[in-house]
Amino acid sequence: MNRLLIASICMLSLLNCKQDKISPVGLECYSGFEGLSRDENVTDAPVVVQLSGGTAIGSQLVATNGVAWGGCNLPKQFMQDSLAIYVTGYFVTSEALERMNITPLPFVVTSAKLR
Repeated sequence: MNRLLIASICMLSLLNCKQDKISPVGLECYSGFEGLSRDENVTDAPVVVQLSGGTAIGSQLVATNGVAWGGCNLPKQFMQDSLAIYVTGYFVTSEALERMNITPLPFVVTSAKLR
């Protein structure tokens, strides 16, 4: 019984460590919006960098389904037009954003690598 209790406490501790805050860089990229929160996390999503779009930061990422994501915090070495990469990161949302039809979707990159 003690082992079950200890295992349960450890699992709850791990779940509470989930990072749900927006990074300072992400807050800076989307500073025009209030009440921001993290939404869906993405791991190793295949995207193509597009430098001609992205109102907030001058670049956007185009997913394989054609949907444009913001390129907030994309490392400079990946700022090359038409570059195929994998990105990990998270979408950003708020009550106001959920009512808007905006493009690119607010996205904060936490890591990137070449495809």
